[in-house]
Amino acid sequence: MTTALKRRGGALPTFFIIGAARSGTTSLHYYLSLHPEISMSAEKEPHFFAGPAGDLPFGSPRVASLADYRALFDPSVRVRGEASPSYSAYPRRVGVPDRIRAAVPEARMIYLVRDPIDRTVSHYRHRVATEGERRDIATALGDFEPANIYLCASRYATQLEQYLACFPADRILVIEQGELRRLRARTLHRIFDFLGVAADFSSPDFAREYRGSDANRRFPAWYRAALDLGARTPLSLLPPAARRGLRARVERATLPVLPDVALDSRLRDRLADLLGPEAERFRKLTGLDTPTWNL
Repeated sequence: MTTALKRRGGALPTFFIIGAARSGTTSLHYYLSLHPEISMSAEKEPHFFAGPAGDLPFGSPRVASLADYRALFDPSVRVRGEASPSYSAYPRRVGVPDRIRAAVPEARMIYLVRDPIDRTVSHYRHRVATEGERRDIATALGDFEPANIYLCASRYATQLEQYLACFPADRILVIEQGELRRLRARTLHRIFDFLGVAADFSSPDFAREYRGSDANRRFPAWYRAALDLGARTPLSLLPPAARRGLRARVERATLPVLPDVALDSRLRDRLADLLGPEAERFRKLTGLDTPTWNL
């Protein structure tokens, strides 16, 4: 892949939102797309550098072709980005930082994180809503294997270490989700500065909380297929606000509400024992305080 990338050239991203899943990557993708000096990929999660799915499918289709991947980016814009949380899922997905470095050696990384236990539960709930997960959470977490889909992405120190082995620390910006929510404009200005674009850019749309899917409802396969079909019909010509409003009304009328996911004290303690040392190592690596975390 590396040789082909260098030989064919073309538009590749200059930065990556590498995760973590369920930490605000969809919102950040949207906010950055508003900046006139930034072009975000036409598809939010291409998963290109995560490698072939093999027997570990992605939550959305992977863009596997180099030509198709390059076509996601506007070559006329200097700063281009994409957001694929699968890029911080080691050891479920291995070799991602090496592949990015080989293709885009000057790339910059933005890593969004949140309370690790909350993120794990949110990830599970999201997959119940959108990807057909039907096991209870204790069964889904299993024996806490390192490559467990819910747990690997909450091992923030382990994920960060993979990138620090390939990129200088000053090209990796770590943002706690709470910063993006509570101090949105200030945090976005910091990100803009990191990316080398006008840091004082603002938009009234920064006030919007953008979500890729409603984790409070279950999305059956027939509904996901209908959404895909709708993207190829005149409905796609509606203004974005009208499409969102129509979709929200349909979902409220037709889709079942998800029950809350409760962790019993034993399972929470096991998660704390597993993720607590990771959280402490992460704080030492980044200097972040994370006062709102429960670890």
